[in-house]
Amino acid sequence: MLFQIIFVFLVLALLLLILLLFTIKAGFQLQYLRLKSKKKEGKVWDILKFSGATAPDKKLRYEAFMLFPMLYPIVLDEKREELNNIKRRIKRIHIGIYVILIALIILAIYSEKLFPTTA
Repeated sequence: MLFQIIFVFLVLALLLLILLLFTIKAGFQLQYLRLKSKKKEGKVWDILKFSGATAPDKKLRYEAFMLFPMLYPIVLDEKREELNNIKRRIKRIHIGIYVILIALIILAIYSEKLFPTTA
């Protein structure tokens, strides 16, 4: 029983960590778009701070969320080094999400041992 509780807690913690990493990734992507358009960089958590945002702000947040898909490579070809640094952070976040997904797959394989089916 204790192992089942620990297992469920671990799975939920990993899922919440993935959501957190996706949010941070979207924040870095918003910073990237702002720097690319020569605006103030802002903070990573600005992606969450919007209430009654204007249409350009909504469009910018949508573009930031969809900017660098996970299955495509991120090329570090920017002339400005701060843009390349943001791309490096996003690449590291992608690697972290992949590692967590692998851990979730491994936990799914072992879930049969903790939650046996009775038929």
